Amino acid sequence: MQQHGYVRTVAAPGRLVILNGVSSSGKTTLASAFRDERAVAGEFWLLIGIDDFLSKMPAAWLDLGLATGSGTHARDGLRFETTPTGLQLRVGAMCRRVLHAYHHAAAAAARSGLNVIVDDVVIDDEVHGDWLDVLGELRPTWVGVRCSPEITAERERRRGDRPVGMTGTQTHSVHRSMRYAFEIDTGDLTPGESLDELRVGLAR
Repeated sequence: MQQHGYVRTVAAPGRLVILNGVSSSGKTTLASAFRDERAVAGEFWLLIGIDDFLSKMPAAWLDLGLATGSGTHARDGLRFETTPTGLQLRVGAMCRRVLHAYHHAAAAAARSGLNVIVDDVVIDDEVHGDWLDVLGELRPTWVGVRCSPEITAERERRRGDRPVGMTGTQTHSVHRSMRYAFEIDTGDLTPGESLDELRVGLAR
């Protein structure tokens, strides 16, 4: 049926690739380079990232040590909490709902027939479980993006757009319980070499 010049068709799901790694490990650079390279070849890929959603949350629901987050409702949002083992990232109920919506958005894009590459940080096991529930019949390619804590900490310091210590809080959690098709260590590779690894890995 044609309505307002748009013909709705039922498309086969597009390909879904999820890059998972700590903040500042190079995921955004890698995902953007892959998207742009495929565009030159005439292949459309939509890039969706966790920061696309978290950055749109009201500042009152964030307490990450930045001036933009007052933290009034941070216990219901996203916050750092001091524990005996150091800073830990805590996810409140409202932030869980935001992440759930983000997962649905990526899945819906793939189900509509788009190729999707996701720039993600699987914060904890609950987030991983939500991904699996939302993806359902989709078969994503999970790619682990690793980098040494020393390198990510230095990148974090140079960027200056996120709290110091964020990468350290994620190092021991984001890859826990994950099963990857393959992994890329961006600390050992140049951006071009990392892109080559991603391209070759996805072609297997």
